[in-house]
Amino acid sequence: GLKRFVRQVRDERRKNYSGRLPIYLTEWNNTPSQQDLLNDTCFKSCYLVKGILENYDRLDAFTFWSLTDWMGEAPEPDHMFFGGLGLFTTQGIPKASYYAMQLLRSLGDNYIDQGDGWFLTKNGAGYQLMLYNYQHFSDLYAMGERFDMTFIQRYTPFFSHQSLSLDIDLSGLEDGPYHMTEIMIHRESGSSFDLWVRMGAMELSKKAELDNLAARSAPAIYQSMVEVKEGKLPLRFQLEMLEVRLILLER
Repeated sequence: GLKRFVRQVRDERRKNYSGRLPIYLTEWNNTPSQQDLLNDTCFKSCYLVKGILENYDRLDAFTFWSLTDWMGEAPEPDHMFFGGLGLFTTQGIPKASYYAMQLLRSLGDNYIDQGDGWFLTKNGAGYQLMLYNYQHFSDLYAMGERFDMTFIQRYTPFFSHQSLSLDIDLSGLEDGPYHMTEIMIHRESGSSFDLWVRMGAMELSKKAELDNLAARSAPAIYQSMVEVKEGKLPLRFQLEMLEVRLILLER
């Protein structure tokens, strides 16, 4: 995986350059294929979050490839969700991967801690908690075997569709009420591909149809009030397979 690759690069730098050279990961993606059907799904959004957060302090920069599905060296696609590498379709519809990058920008400047499936930062009096339920596709899919995967049914390479329970106990907080905002990207919200499937999976050409898809596929937002007592705040979350969720806590 990416974490292992970055470790190898850092080991090579330490051996040959005394660890002084910066490391930039350019034209980064999980695949070089411009026709990988997983590129349009929630897999890509969760892959990006996991890859960046696990290596956030081990590289000097990430450069994702690419911004949109328009590729100069590739022919013009016949379909909107054809498995392109970009964060946007050729019609400008943001994918789940775009919203994942947007949520990453909301993390604070001060790193606090991280664990399996979560990453905590602080900015001023607020806290930002990123959660993700990453699952990798099967070895058979990696070897090119598609079995029952179709243009519409794209989650079959994942054998386990289990949700993830996360119990996170925050401490050292100032007592009192906090406003908590949850922003969620999963198959029911934040994924234009999955919404397009629920709309009938027909090709869209009219501006009103495209605008409707873009507007309705934004991440879901849920707000509530929570109380910190004795500096502690126990939090319990249930994440769907390949879900990404950002928790914003504001005093």
